[in-house]
Amino acid sequence: MRRLFKMTPLAGQRLLWAALCGMAATVLVSLGVVWLNSLSVMPDHSAGLIIRNTVLEATGWPWQGLLALELVLAFAFGAAVGLAVPPMEGSGRAVAVRTAVHLAISSGLYLGLCAVCGLWPGVRQGALLLLGLYWFFYAVVWLLRYLHWRAELDRIRAGLGLAPKTAGGPFQVRPIRAHLLLAAAVELGLPPLLRLVDAVDVPVLTGLLYPFLLLPFFCLVTGWSAGRRFGVSLLYPAACGALTIPWVFLLYNSSALFQTWTAALFALAGNLLGALYKKFRK
Repeated sequence: MRRLFKMTPLAGQRLLWAALCGMAATVLVSLGVVWLNSLSVMPDHSAGLIIRNTVLEATGWPWQGLLALELVLAFAFGAAVGLAVPPMEGSGRAVAVRTAVHLAISSGLYLGLCAVCGLWPGVRQGALLLLGLYWFFYAVVWLLRYLHWRAELDRIRAGLGLAPKTAGGPFQVRPIRAHLLLAAAVELGLPPLLRLVDAVDVPVLTGLLYPFLLLPFFCLVTGWSAGRRFGVSLLYPAACGALTIPWVFLLYNSSALFQTWTAALFALAGNLLGALYKKFRK
């Protein structure tokens, strides 16, 4: 596979990567639908667990057509994710336009995939929640790719003597300042925004979604990014944990202090894994 990538031109590499992402998404979506169906009543049609029985009954389509649509949407969404535009290609305006177009197309495929997999809620707020989750993950990954490009550019400039080399070490501050600002923006800005749209009686967004999904995901991937680029950075996990403390006492109570340990541990795990990847890659 590595030899195939080296022998293929850049445009061919992107198409090949998109095809691989599409096939991977098809497999993952099929496994996800099987898992969702295993939690409900067993379907009685010949497609087995591969499609949602609730969607089949709601649409009245033949199971073959629904299965084909599910697989096509899964492959198209995976390919769209694989074709995400790198932030360094072209001018800032061109990157912004291409990113907006890519986000719109991939969002449409994502919502269609949620619908055909039986995840489409019956209310508009639920659809906006699904879309907001996708946009959150999209923004985090896009910003990390941008930071990776900036780090590569800084290393090239330092190698040419055009910029001073940054100091390393486990308590480095200057190299990870962009990651620290990103962590501050997400951990200090996202909880109050979620509380504004959250339900008063059952705060699902701030009580379940943020502490058990969004926060661990964000700390893990940003810790990986910092470790992959700058090595072990113990200051970053400590900062991720400390940034959760203000809203623990302003929005929650002392029982939510587990968010501090969750953020710190996931950021530390991602950072150490990224640092190991950097070491073995060299």
